[in-house]
Amino acid sequence: MGCGNAHGTPCAEVRAFVYVYLDGEIDEAHRVEVWAHLQECHPCAQEYSAEEMLKARVGQSCRCDPTPAHLRTRIISEIQRISITYRSQ
Repeated sequence: MGCGNAHGTPCAEVRAFVYVYLDGEIDEAHRVEVWAHLQECHPCAQEYSAEEMLKARVGQSCRCDPTPAHLRTRIISEIQRISITYRSQ
């Protein structure tokens, strides 16, 4: 991603924020900066569009049956066990 031209927000900085921007988890100041950059930088806008399409495809692929309750409980239990083990070391 990036065109090599000078922008208000460098391409590298936009790359650092593209996933939180895409997920809507970015703070307002950075959201505005990334949006403005994507409006003026064609290579970054193309890369963003590709990531957006990939995220949509993954989302479509994951629309399957919900996780069974017993499996969900087991996964959460394992995460908690690993977390407790990590903290106690």
